[in-house]
Amino acid sequence: MTWRRTLSSGAVLSLLAMRPATPQSGTPEAQRWDRPEIGVNLALGLGRGQFHQFVKAAGGFGGYGAFPIALHGGLALRADLSVLFHGFDSWSGPPAFDTESYITSLRAGPQLALALGPVQFYGFWEGGFSYFATDANPDDACGCDFTQTLHDDLTWATEVGGGVRVALGRSVSSAALDLGIRALRNGEASYVTAGGVTQNSDGSFTIRPIRSEAHLLVITLGVSGWLR
Repeated sequence: MTWRRTLSSGAVLSLLAMRPATPQSGTPEAQRWDRPEIGVNLALGLGRGQFHQFVKAAGGFGGYGAFPIALHGGLALRADLSVLFHGFDSWSGPPAFDTESYITSLRAGPQLALALGPVQFYGFWEGGFSYFATDANPDDACGCDFTQTLHDDLTWATEVGGGVRVALGRSVSSAALDLGIRALRNGEASYVTAGGVTQNSDGSFTIRPIRSEAHLLVITLGVSGWLR
């Protein structure tokens, strides 16, 4: 009887020792995708439709935040900010100036995601606005410290997109590689391309803006992480 008691006690202790290990092996990936997350990325924008005639490509960076609104449901509220540069010019002056044209976009909307272990697929729809601007910055030799906006325009914007995140480690706090693609629709906008600015002899500028639809296909590559 003694050996039976010994075996029974050993079996119970073994089960108790194994019990915590089961949820620990499956919990991190489940918890990983259910927490608020932030990410940063590099972005390449390709002009679409009319916009492609004037702007073939634009490069820049962006960031986003996503806040879960349904536990274990994959539904979150997402907000994106991006800046894409599409035109540069330099002028000898005096004073010497560099001009840059860019698009700043801020959007927000629902995101739906599906997690399969260390991989998460997601899709989203967002609405917001895009700010098209061309700025003139004096050369460092000028000793000036100011930026002059030569032309700008504000438009409503909508965006639909998706992507995939791949966790880079087993820990819940590990970062993930994020590859995404989106269609950004800015409606009609007034903007300045490379060669659309002329500096006059008196130091003033002549601006030749273009007005057209300004839609982009944006490809992003970045990293994301989770807030505690």
